Amino acid sequence: MVKGVKKTENALRFGILGAARIGPDALINPAKSHPDVVVSAVACRDKAKGEKYAKTHSISKTYSGKDAYQELINDAEIDAVYIALPNALHYEWSVRALNGGKHVLIEKPIADAADEARQIFALAEEKGLVALEAIHFTFHPAAQRVKAIIDSGELGAVKSVVAEFAVPSLISSLFFVKDDIRFNYDLGGGCTMDMGVYPLAAIRYLTGTESAPAEVTRATALGNPGTTRIDRGMHATYALPSSVTAETYVDFAMPGWGPFGLLPRLPKVTARVELEGGTVEFFNYPLAGALHWIKVRPRKGAARTEKAYKRPDGSGDASWTTYRYQLEAFVDKVRGRTPQCWVDPKTTITQLECVERIYAAAGLPPRVRSSYVAPTV
Repeated sequence: MVKGVKKTENALRFGILGAARIGPDALINPAKSHPDVVVSAVACRDKAKGEKYAKTHSISKTYSGKDAYQELINDAEIDAVYIALPNALHYEWSVRALNGGKHVLIEKPIADAADEARQIFALAEEKGLVALEAIHFTFHPAAQRVKAIIDSGELGAVKSVVAEFAVPSLISSLFFVKDDIRFNYDLGGGCTMDMGVYPLAAIRYLTGTESAPAEVTRATALGNPGTTRIDRGMHATYALPSSVTAETYVDFAMPGWGPFGLLPRLPKVTARVELEGGTVEFFNYPLAGALHWIKVRPRKGAARTEKAYKRPDGSGDASWTTYRYQLEAFVDKVRGRTPQCWVDPKTTITQLECVERIYAAAGLPPRVRSSYVAPTV
């Protein structure tokens, strides 16, 4: 259980669009330990669901009905909006929130298409507001430590990188419900659009190649993509600058092994970087705040294992999740302070360009663009 702290008099007031399962991990619990954040409202079109969600998480205000999302945005007491809606709705409600004068923290992916992401950031800049896609792991000290080891040159230049994020089929039902929106093409579903953003972001972040979309050399969609247009999983390879090769594997329901695939596998949550002078392995990179380790294996010399739950200067807290570090940065940005870490809009835009390239290489259609057109003033 996350312990609450005393709030500042004018704490940043968040409203949540969508009574989503990700809400507690992504915002509600992190907000409890941030003195300058309160979660004040939730909007859910289903009245009973919204009220139950609000009661469970001690949220004081609930909006329901067909106009629930817009009514929350119109609330003058709300400063920022966390958008936890299906992917296909991210663009529309990000634009509506920004036009309503709210900062936006948007669940990944920020939108269904790179051009939509570009428009969101342009509007945020025009309005003087903050927009951030919630790919949270790069805010954690562990990810930053891994990158520092790579960038230090102690193991020489990077040769290749592999990042995986896969859930065994045996336990998949614990994470994904039968009618999960992730399996709905019209709502921007697909594994690459969900879990897939993490290994893709990892290979780009750790190699410092975030300013341009990666060249996708091969992509294979898993599951039954031919009829559903949905990738249950995706295996892709890339050619990065300086002759670096990369590979990602992501899967909602990774098959077992052995006879008839009956033997279960362990989850795959590791990023591994091969360098001229050794390797660096980062276990549980997506959720390093819960548990992680960093194994450094030089070709010459002793191997070592590191962990990093606080920043090198001692700031942060060992109890903070990746989401909590992300929230710290978001609030700093809103308050006009310089965050310890921030994601350039170009990184987010080129990430979605790369997702589009993956789907094209796999022979799958791009996700459906939003039909929403913001009214002209």
